[in-house]
Order: sequence, then C-alpha cells, then structure tokens
Amino acid sequence: MKKQTIKILSFIIFLLAMAIITLVMLPLIQSYQNPEVFKALIESFGSWGIPMMLFIQVFQVVVALIPGEVVETLAGVIYGTFGGFLFCMMGIAVGQIIIFGLVRSFGKDFVEKVAGSKSVQNFSFLRDERKLKTVIFFLFFIPGTPKDLITYMAPMTKINLKDFLIITLIARIPSVLSSTYGGSTFIERNLLKTAIVYSVIGMFSIVGILLYRFWDKKQTEKRNIKNKL
Repeated sequence: MKKQTIKILSFIIFLLAMAIITLVMLPLIQSYQNPEVFKALIESFGSWGIPMMLFIQVFQVVVALIPGEVVETLAGVIYGTFGGFLFCMMGIAVGQIIIFGLVRSFGKDFVEKVAGSKSVQNFSFLRDERKLKTVIFFLFFIPGTPKDLITYMAPMTKINLKDFLIITLIARIPSVLSSTYGGSTFIERNLLKTAIVYSVIGMFSIVGILLYRFWDKKQTEKRNIKNKL
C-alpha cells in the first residue's frame, strides 16, 4: 500500500512538474513557427542557450507538444547542420532514457494515463520478441510514424535500454540530419536548397505515413482474427 501511494504521489509530482515547465516554456513553444524569433530567444540566454536548446529537445521527446522535426529544424537554424544534429541526438537519447525510467517505474497504468489505453492496445504487436528489434528500427527509420508513442510503449517490452537507444538513434540519423540541414540552409537564405530538402522530406514522410498505415491495418486485422479465435 505504501509503495502504491509513493507511486501515485510521484506521478502527480511528475504531472505538476511538466505543467509548470510547459507554462515557463510557453513563449519558446509559441515562437517555433518563426525560426528567426526562436533563434533570437535562444541567443538571448547567452551561455545558457546551449543547455536550453538541449532541454527543449528532451522536453519534446518526453511531452511531445510540438513535432520532433520542428525542433530538429530549429536546432539546424541555430547551430548548423552538424551542431544541431549533435544536440538533437543527445536530447533524444536523454529523453528516451527518462521515458524508459518512468515507464519501468510506474508500469502500464502510467502509459495508459499518458497515451491512452487504446494506444497501448494498438501497439500490442511489439510483444513479438522475435521481430521486436527489427520492428522498432523500421518504425523509427521511416518518417511519419508515431515515434513519441512508440518510445512510451517500448519499455513495456523485454527490450533493454541499451539496445533500444542504439537501434533508435541509428534509425533516426537520416531524418534528424536532413531536418538540421534544412534549418541550416534556411537561415543561410539558400531558399532553393531549403525547398529541395523539405520537398524530399515531405515526399518521404508521405510515403512513410502510407506504409505505416498499411502495416498498422495489417496488424489490426491480425489482432482481430486472434481475438475471434
């Protein structure tokens, strides 16, 4: 009983902390639609700008209020292609470690409160241990898949943190690098390169979304057949 009370109190504290952080970061969150304004805001923090940008990436992974691609593009705007890439990968890794710790500590109930019970049910295919690592790589490699949700689902499987980090960080490299490159070309006013980059990203994202929906439909059909048996 005492352990359960501690879990409940910890969960409430976590929610309050996220709410407070969201309110504090609201000006930054609202400015993401204007890269130049966002860049000016980050630079206004001086030497604290770097940890602030890193924190924003961690925050995006844990809370997912804004799309990851947006933060990656903004990192490219501020720190260039490779500097932004490095910050994003570090932030993604830290964010995933935090989520892993939270889910392994609070369990399925925590994930259902954050993502909804329907989402947990939809990702039941991750229980197939034989294909688990391949499926995770596939879902993180293809643009347009719900990576933030998958990050919350994965700790409920038997995959360990080290394998999860290695697989997902490698799978994310093309997507993150292309986003930071797009941000870098934008701030350099190289609009032709920016247009090409985002056209390619958009094309792959559309294909990725269609592939994921097709694959998800097949998984749903398999679950329905199993439930009827």
